[in-house]
Amino acid sequence: MVPINLAIHAMLDQYTELRAGGLYWVTADQLTDARHLAQQFLQAMPEDVSASLISCVDPVESIISTMDPQRGPHTLRLFEMAAPQVSRGLADLTRDLGRARVKNASQILLLAPTQGWAKLETAKDFARWCEGLRQWLRVHNATLLIISHGESLLLHERLLPLDETLSGLSHLSRHKDDICYRLFFWHNDRGVSAGQEFKLADKDNVLTLIPEASLDARTPVADDQYVYLADRAVLEDTPAPSRHWRLFPNLASLCEAATNAQAATVIVAMDNNLPLVELAQHLLDVREHCGPALKIVVREMEPAVRYRDDELLLVSGANLVVPYGTPLSRFLNMLESVQGQRWQFTRHPDLASLLERQRPPHVRGLVSAHQFVTTVRQVYSQSSDVTHQLIRFEPVPGLSDELILSQMQLRRYGDFACLFGGHLFVFLFACRDDGLQPALANIFRLPWRDMFSGLQRLDGPQALPEEALIQATALPQYASHALSDTTIPLRPAGNRPPLAPQPMTLPIAEPHHDVS
Repeated sequence: MVPINLAIHAMLDQYTELRAGGLYWVTADQLTDARHLAQQFLQAMPEDVSASLISCVDPVESIISTMDPQRGPHTLRLFEMAAPQVSRGLADLTRDLGRARVKNASQILLLAPTQGWAKLETAKDFARWCEGLRQWLRVHNATLLIISHGESLLLHERLLPLDETLSGLSHLSRHKDDICYRLFFWHNDRGVSAGQEFKLADKDNVLTLIPEASLDARTPVADDQYVYLADRAVLEDTPAPSRHWRLFPNLASLCEAATNAQAATVIVAMDNNLPLVELAQHLLDVREHCGPALKIVVREMEPAVRYRDDELLLVSGANLVVPYGTPLSRFLNMLESVQGQRWQFTRHPDLASLLERQRPPHVRGLVSAHQFVTTVRQVYSQSSDVTHQLIRFEPVPGLSDELILSQMQLRRYGDFACLFGGHLFVFLFACRDDGLQPALANIFRLPWRDMFSGLQRLDGPQALPEEALIQATALPQYASHALSDTTIPLRPAGNRPPLAPQPMTLPIAEPHHDVS
């Protein structure tokens, strides 16, 4: 007897053959892929096989009309379930198979949407349904292949533990133009296969293995690959998209949970309060602990005022960096692009220096001209490939230095300034060109154009009057105004009596003035 096969072209039989009496299940993201696989399966059957097609998605005629009439079983029994009756029909499937007098040793193909099993509300009900179906198939020596399509996260959560009930479970997904075929487990007369991934192509509506681009067949497919571990902030106060999402209040709790994951998707929120070096170190720790199957996505939640080195995040473990301003719906779609990915980077040969070049000097606020120029020299010599901003401001005539400094707040380490020769020099560590204006808006309480008649960006320390700056070592007495923790002292109340309310009467109409 010729073995029954999924007939994915060029794929080994040990991954595609079906055994008599088995219950096999393939989930597909798209109906098109489900239909193509169904047609291949039917066309590969020998002529003398007793076969039945049960369609819950399309009229059966639309499925068989494009098949090669010279291939497949000589007789194919056709059944349809109307859309409103799918859930009820699937729940009573074994009863209806008996009433339809399906022959022993038959090959049965069922095409159905994932939501067709919604009537089986609990995992226990679903497992009981699968076990009843398996027993019926064994008694009748029949084989059933279920190909379902649509959102399958909940369905997979219920199917994965049933490896003793199901004979096989696999999944078809698309990422852009690539088709990924994941084999979770597959029992047949050739043995047992599990934890495999393959890349397929759709050639003239025929699913075909691409051997030279196949994924690592020895890599196990983890049970948590459909789980999302996310910082609560990435969803912008919206509810979790599904029960497979677990939300965490902060990065520390998220990373702690991620260390127990294998192939889940970990989503980190990045804002300007989180130092890039600290984030990179967290990613590196999680990646080294969990391995390459874990998917790590970083979403920017604020405009990147400071320079964000995507290379650093990627070599530290991220699969994807989602830029600020990406709509939530688009962001959720982008998460699908990393499914099935394996982190391909190797550890950077000099990761320590890569981290160090993003570490700002431990200097901020107003400094002496001497410290300003020496620190700028040091920064440029150690991180020449990182974009910084070195700026000279021309104050508006009549504006005192003390007033300028009272309107300036340099909160971040690596942001410092000095007053020299009637100019204000400011250095901003790791600040991109497109982040300069947002940075200045954060630094100055008033719009900077109200206080300065001009701004000149300098190319580096060589554009500074270095020799003169080196000689100026003193700070003005009002230097503390430009530090991050500036406070305005209040006058002591002394013996001043408390304020007392005084009654007064307001007119309800304007007074009338006689102009005659």
